[in-house]
Amino acid sequence: MPEQKHTPGPWVARQVGGLGFPGQIGYAIDFNEDQEQVVDFVYEEADAKLIAQAPNLLADLITAAGTLRHYEALHRAKNTDDSLKKAEVNAELASRFERTIAKATF
Repeated sequence: MPEQKHTPGPWVARQVGGLGFPGQIGYAIDFNEDQEQVVDFVYEEADAKLIAQAPNLLADLITAAGTLRHYEALHRAKNTDDSLKKAEVNAELASRFERTIAKATF
């Protein structure tokens, strides 16, 4: 598993006002509720929600890649035409996930 250098979750998106313009509404992404530190400010609620879920998405992607590699190995062990095709599908998906994980964790 890649070394995770990001701040661990939970991250929380919350609505804030006064971001430089009167009446301007934005969203703060706080990490670790106890720390009360802000990692980012964004103006769109959808962006804030996505950013706040980044640690969970990364953890789920790591789990999914590992699961796909497990099933790839099981299918390869059966060594039938059908199981080898399934192994290749699992391998391709795992590889895509692993490339994304690498970009997120460098």
